[in-house]
Amino acid sequence: MALSIQFQTVDVFTRTRFLGNPLAIVLLQHPSSSSDSSDLNQQPPLLTQHQKQLLAREFNLSETVFIHITQSNYDDPGVPFAIDIFTTTEELPFAGHPTIGAGWFLAGHERWRDRKEFILDTRAGVILVSRVTKIPGPLTSPDDRARASAELVKLRIPIDFKTHPPYGSTLLSTLKSSLCQPQLEPGDYVNGVDGSEPVASIVKGMSFVLMQLRDEGSLSRIQPLVGINDAVPGSLIPDEHLGDWKGFSSLYVFVVSRSTESNSIFDNIYDDDPVNLIHPIIRLRTRMFQSGGFEDPATGSAASTLCGWVASQQQNAVGRWRFEVIQGVEMGRESRIGVVVDVEREANVDGDVVVRKIELVGGAVKIMEGMVDIPSTQGQSNLSR
Repeated sequence: MALSIQFQTVDVFTRTRFLGNPLAIVLLQHPSSSSDSSDLNQQPPLLTQHQKQLLAREFNLSETVFIHITQSNYDDPGVPFAIDIFTTTEELPFAGHPTIGAGWFLAGHERWRDRKEFILDTRAGVILVSRVTKIPGPLTSPDDRARASAELVKLRIPIDFKTHPPYGSTLLSTLKSSLCQPQLEPGDYVNGVDGSEPVASIVKGMSFVLMQLRDEGSLSRIQPLVGINDAVPGSLIPDEHLGDWKGFSSLYVFVVSRSTESNSIFDNIYDDDPVNLIHPIIRLRTRMFQSGGFEDPATGSAASTLCGWVASQQQNAVGRWRFEVIQGVEMGRESRIGVVVDVEREANVDGDVVVRKIELVGGAVKIMEGMVDIPSTQGQSNLSR
């Protein structure tokens, strides 16, 4: 007998279909879930880790997120929705675009359109997701609530932010050389072909080498990297230099955009925030590469890391910084990622600055939905939730 389970696919960090970063959302409706709503009348038991991994592999997207719906969180806003995030090969404790996608799905669901906040329980910890509306004034009519229901959501990233010593190596110089990048010139690299590049971690075990290029033309000419450190799945840069912080380590390439477009993901957002100092919006263009020639159209964790580092490096860093990160353009999947960084001054002799809080802002658009049948297994001994 097969389990019939509801799913939906969405494109995250965009409001235009077939742009952004695709995500599969699978609803695990527990036997105790309410069946009052017609879309919650399927009551399959939990899936095993193996079944979840099979599903993620079948969708063949960068990530698949499983949302656990129970009687408690169906009715009680204070009860978290547990989510599990899988790549095609492994489970992740946290990732930005699946968490934004899950929060956006819940915020847009007819059952919960009156909720302003949702609590997501991830492997990395509990995350508060808030509905963001760009419609000024109170939402008094059903039409107002429908338009604002899933415009954008924001979540506070679980961070343990750290800036490491700059990274320089023969491998990095090779990555930047004409051998790997025949379309780039030495002048395209802000820190030069043989120069070191900044490194930062959003949490222990997830770090990025942040390589700045001269302009958007340089960014468009850089090529995905094949054959460099491919023996380490998902990784591109060796991590031995990170000590206790080693783990996933990859390359995030960026430029400070000169775009003067007035439209922003932050229109009418944070303008009346009580924070003492809100800095002007900074727009960044980025690309993210992993081993095997893989390029990601939108990377919430990398964007959060980059923006935390950029904010901390400003001359007058203290205050709130808003970033609009545009990624995936060269892949034909433009994504717009909002990042908000709060920087404070430490109470020490040197008065160092510290990244205190990072929020990720984004939306999504539905692409398809349906039911997937999963063959049942003998027993349910390998349950994860």
